[in-house]
Amino acid sequence: MLLRRGRFFYWLISELMRKYTKALVLGVTLGIGLAIIFSRLGQQVQLGTVERIGVVGEFSPSNLPLTIQKQISLGLTDISQDGTATPSLANTWQATDSGRVFTFHLRDDLIWHDGKKVEAKDINYNIRSVSFQEIDTSTIRVTLEAPYSPLPTILAKPLFRPGLKGLGPYKVASIRLKGDTVQYLKLTPVDSRELPSFEYRFYQTEALATLAYKTGDIDIIEDISSAQGLKAWGVPTITETVNRLRVVALFFNLKRDPLLKEKSIRQALGYGLPAIEEERAYSPIAKTSWGYTDRLRKFDPDMVQAKKLLANADIASGSATLTLTTFPQYIDTAQLIARQWSALGITTSVRVESSVPSDYQVLLSAIDIPPDPDQYPFWHSTQTSTNITGYVNLKIDKLLEDGRIEFDPEERKKIYADFARRLVDDAPAIFLYYPKTYTIKRK
Repeated sequence: MLLRRGRFFYWLISELMRKYTKALVLGVTLGIGLAIIFSRLGQQVQLGTVERIGVVGEFSPSNLPLTIQKQISLGLTDISQDGTATPSLANTWQATDSGRVFTFHLRDDLIWHDGKKVEAKDINYNIRSVSFQEIDTSTIRVTLEAPYSPLPTILAKPLFRPGLKGLGPYKVASIRLKGDTVQYLKLTPVDSRELPSFEYRFYQTEALATLAYKTGDIDIIEDISSAQGLKAWGVPTITETVNRLRVVALFFNLKRDPLLKEKSIRQALGYGLPAIEEERAYSPIAKTSWGYTDRLRKFDPDMVQAKKLLANADIASGSATLTLTTFPQYIDTAQLIARQWSALGITTSVRVESSVPSDYQVLLSAIDIPPDPDQYPFWHSTQTSTNITGYVNLKIDKLLEDGRIEFDPEERKKIYADFARRLVDDAPAIFLYYPKTYTIKRK
């Protein structure tokens, strides 16, 4: 009986195979092909959701680039394009007691990445001489020793709980350190599958980041100073950005060299510059700032004016010399300036350094421009560690002090316009241009 059933099933399968061989072969082939296609497509989709990015610089977990910080969290405030503080974690705020006390009212719909609701007790920026007091769960009082109108812009720095837990659209999935320096950071979306994940790798120099791009370790390099050497490498997408919150300038060491203490010589050096191809900057205050004015002296190339200013100076013998110190990314500009100043009658050599030497004569470098027009750290005579030129001007000191305690926007604008005009005319530094940065992305 079992033998008959076995023969029957064997006969049935044989007939089906004979009758439907082509269909079966086609079905199996199609199934295998579709499986391979969907498998590869799935891999491509998965890989496409992870962007591998190279960042140049050394950063600790508490000092990540601001663009990365803002992906992970929010500040008590935010900054608009013109440098004004706008609501973020705080909906509203008021200044009282002549600007010594600020009261911030928090939104009630924000949750930390660890699931805990944001409360006033979570807010503490650890700013020296500033206290943070919880009034209730959604109200915080900030008390200062002296009035300080730029405070809301300072509190735009993103806040974190331990472990880099934040409030932004991305959370930290993985981090690797070498000592206190971040080597690798992976961010994943908090609740959106449509957003990509980011893998950041950090490199000490642009050369190392470029090498990593060429070897395939990363697909994007963000905010580097030059795209040379990469334009022909795989025909990448290159995005050029003008950074108007950073300015390249010539800083004169007024503590060291009697030659540079003379205002007319500094002005002559400003007029004796070569043509600048980049977007010109004439002020220490950002062009995009609400406090910016263009009604000030402009040091455009003018050799006639430069020679006129030098005519009565004690350098007529042509024996005056200068050393222009700079960094590798500015060496081409430095050499152009040196040639132009030498043609003016002041022999100039270029020295390349990796950090700012205390004995420099003239320094070609860049500084970050704060969003608020307050420039107290850079130019007030008491700020010896950050006022790198050693500039001392009592009128400038007074304007900087007044700008910090004035809360009326129109009055502050007048103060900083006066400050910018006086500083540029006195020329402890000559502001040159807003630098370009490049982001390279593999197609």
